[in-house]
Amino acid sequence: MFCSLARNLTEEEKKGYKEVCWDDKEVCAFYMVRFCPHDLFVNTKSDLGACPRIHDLKLKESFEKSPRHDNYVPKFEAELAQFCEKLVMDLDRKVRRGRERLAQEDITPTPPVSAEKSEQLSILEEKIKKLLEQVESLGEAGKVDEAEALMRKVEMLNAEKTLMTQQATNERGLTLTQEKKMALCEICGSFLVANDAAERTQSHITGKQHIGYGMVRDFISEFKETI
Repeated sequence: MFCSLARNLTEEEKKGYKEVCWDDKEVCAFYMVRFCPHDLFVNTKSDLGACPRIHDLKLKESFEKSPRHDNYVPKFEAELAQFCEKLVMDLDRKVRRGRERLAQEDITPTPPVSAEKSEQLSILEEKIKKLLEQVESLGEAGKVDEAEALMRKVEMLNAEKTLMTQQATNERGLTLTQEKKMALCEICGSFLVANDAAERTQSHITGKQHIGYGMVRDFISEFKETI
């Protein structure tokens, strides 16, 4: 059976250092049987840090050629599946929290009319109210011409009020449009801009985090089919 000196050691470091074989505890069984999750997320938000165990291509090749290979594969794969399931459980909790956050944002009320616009509308409404009271008094007094003249002023103010209300509505609509609608990737838990440019969507799909969690999920599904 092939054994190797651990990692890349200097000649001085190799002195007194024991040889390592593929079935030693210091060797990463995940790396030998499939993949090591520590290698999947380097320099991403999900970075697991360096694997504490040895990754050595020659040890991996020795394992693959070993007559004991088939006996060890189920054991190593079961250990890898257990590790991956914990990763996915932690991620799925994050995904659930992300869904709740997005749901909360979906029910966020429409931004209110600005204080300035609200005050202007209140002043207009007060003017219209007072003019209508004058129109009623003039009508009761039989002063029809004066009442009609004031009514024309009321109509002009009502048109101004309608225009101002429409402007306020448009401003609120613009505010909502400018806010980017977010979506959540169910594979890797990343937040994305909904209906984003195809280039950025493709960049996400081909990114380390998405591919890494895709591999982890696919392996778990495949492993469950064999047990």
